[in-house]
Amino acid sequence: PELETELQLDRLKPRLSRRVLLLQDHQPSWKGSLSLTPGAPPHCQNLTGYLRDEAEFKDKLSPVALSLRLALPEGSAGLVLYGDTLVQAQVRG
Repeated sequence: PELETELQLDRLKPRLSRRVLLLQDHQPSWKGSLSLTPGAPPHCQNLTGYLRDEAEFKDKLSPVALSLRLALPEGSAGLVLYGDTLVQAQVRG
């Protein structure tokens, strides 16, 4: 089975005003899937983000909100996710 994942950086800001972007594609979000294999060690996915140049945005005081959502793909009959499927955090510069 697979899990659909979605990471949102600076999610409380409008998409074009986000202060943090991912290094790989300069976007404020990432979608992917994680394969789950029973008995296998935990899978890690490393993504690097960066803070845009401060001259490019006005809001320098509010925290940066991050979220990670996990979901089963449509048509995953008989499978159930237990625990948190949305993790949210805030960081301050």
